[in-house]
Amino acid sequence: MAEEKISLKAVKLALLGDSAVGKTALCHALLNLDFSEDALASIGIDRLETKYPLKNGKEIKLILWDTAGQERFRSMAKQTLRAVQGIVVVFDVTAKRTFENVNLWLEDIKECIDNPCLVLFGNKADMPNEKWKVTKEEAEQYAKKMNLQYFETSAKTKKGLNEGFSYIVNESYNKLGGGDDGIKIDEDEWEIVNGCFGKKKRRKKKTVKK
Repeated sequence: MAEEKISLKAVKLALLGDSAVGKTALCHALLNLDFSEDALASIGIDRLETKYPLKNGKEIKLILWDTAGQERFRSMAKQTLRAVQGIVVVFDVTAKRTFENVNLWLEDIKECIDNPCLVLFGNKADMPNEKWKVTKEEAEQYAKKMNLQYFETSAKTKKGLNEGFSYIVNESYNKLGGGDDGIKIDEDEWEIVNGCFGKKKRRKKKTVKK
């Protein structure tokens, strides 16, 4: 019986956190777009897309859902969670309140999705030490308590950016069943059919015995 390795084509991530913690800037930094100190707050949800290399050498499509942090958009953000594989919770190391509100975002996540792939980013790590309101030790202790991986990040300098996103993307991919070898599909379960854009492969319809 022949087998074919099918790689997952896309991983979807949502970025959650209070307004102005730098979610949009992190997305733009990952996509190598220009950094702006005066970026406007997101309204609703923005969808960004890029190609991303995995640790196993494969390349996937990475879809980022950049959610607004304002209270009036919270229900919209929660709806997005049902369609993603991984979640990045972001707070601002210079704003204590955004760190304290991480608990609220985790509660929202629990309401929408069971056992998700999660990571915690302490953003704006490029700021001078005297402006920090959340220490590395404090954030690491909290992350350990909540069983989260923690990364200090900066959209401006890209500190921790590759490490943090690489972790959550690969964890999300592996949880979906990607692994190092992709998903093994029994070739006998598939058939070639004519589609609008040429031939394509689809699963065979199972006949129901009466």
